[in-house]
Amino acid sequence: MPPLPTQARKRLGVGLKKLRTDADLTVNNVVDELGWGRHKLIRIESAQVRITQLDLRKLCKHYGAGSRETARLNELLEAADTRPWFQAYADLISVQLMEYIELEAMAAEIRMANTSVLPGLVQSEEYAAAVYASQPHYPDPDHAARLVEVRMKRQRVITDEGTILDATIGEGLLHTATGGRDVLRGQLDRLNHLVDLPNVTLRVLPFSAERAILTGGVSLFTFPSDSDPVDPPVAFNEYEGNMLLRDGDIEVRRFNRLLQHLASQALSPEDSKQLIQKRMDDV
Repeated sequence: MPPLPTQARKRLGVGLKKLRTDADLTVNNVVDELGWGRHKLIRIESAQVRITQLDLRKLCKHYGAGSRETARLNELLEAADTRPWFQAYADLISVQLMEYIELEAMAAEIRMANTSVLPGLVQSEEYAAAVYASQPHYPDPDHAARLVEVRMKRQRVITDEGTILDATIGEGLLHTATGGRDVLRGQLDRLNHLVDLPNVTLRVLPFSAERAILTGGVSLFTFPSDSDPVDPPVAFNEYEGNMLLRDGDIEVRRFNRLLQHLASQALSPEDSKQLIQKRMDDV
């Protein structure tokens, strides 16, 4: 999958900085030669501003970049200028959700837990519609329908891209008939299909778990280790109507420990699959 614009701009800036340092040039060396302002190059390398095709060619030539490296940086520039699919919904979804979706699409592994509502990546279309219909934030049916579209498109990172998903859900979610009995049965069938995917691990936190309290939802994104640069993990804490990015080292470690703890309290993936099947048989 090609990098998203933010990711591409960041990689482009890092690539240009590496070319400069490999050429043993300082920022002042380059801007003096090209007649640029110092802050222009600094902002390009830190992905704060867009670089033109002409300026990219000037830098590559000045650094003595080979044809392969120049072509790679040109591809990143093109990717940085594209509009991601979710921009079409910018009038509807929050800035926080757009950031979440972009990081979700960039992740190599997604770990999450929720005991109040099924995570969006595993929801059936009918279940997602029922969830939005029950929320006071989106009373307009047209808005709800478009939000369901967004949720279904997000699931392609799991079904099409093969991103690793490790999710822990509360057992109560297998019993709560959100949208009615038929919607619940369809949702259970959706879970049954997803757990058969090699990149999906699903655990159910049973009613009998003695130390498993979770308020809201937690997601933790880990990014490819072979990317340049390597992006550190980030976490999101979801609550009614909003979400918060948690990217501090201490916060990420705490949420990582929370996810590990909840997984340790949950049924094994095999037992979880059996429980889901049993609920399907009972509904």
